[in-house]
Amino acid sequence: MDRILKGNTSQNYGLGRVYMEFLFQTNNTSSPTLASIVGVTSGTAGAGQAPPPVVTSITRTGVGVLVVQLSNADTFNKLIYCSAELDDAGAGDYATTGNVTNEASSTGIAFTIRTRVAAGTLTDFTVRTVRVCVVFRNTSAGQ
Repeated sequence: MDRILKGNTSQNYGLGRVYMEFLFQTNNTSSPTLASIVGVTSGTAGAGQAPPPVVTSITRTGVGVLVVQLSNADTFNKLIYCSAELDDAGAGDYATTGNVTNEASSTGIAFTIRTRVAAGTLTDFTVRTVRVCVVFRNTSAGQ
């Protein structure tokens, strides 16, 4: 028997969730430029009515290792979910996430993205798109 859903079929479990998606371009052996970020504001705080930045920097700290630093304008208390996908120009190349720091602090959350070739070796790529999806908890209510 098929069930017919009526009304709003979208569900959102968990209080105080903030969803964010953005993308940027890798920059070989240099840090990605903030100008390559699409989907959120980036850089330093603007004057007047400009929205605060969301991503303040993406820093290459080693071969295939990129640290994403988020602004302290929003101090989320927990990173619930984080993923990164590398465009499929390289037949199986991929990205992973980890090393979450600064949760529940007055400093913006940071996390690491690692880019790898299909065999798993950390690799710097030139002009490859990295798509990022992050879910934050903005309250401790409802855990």
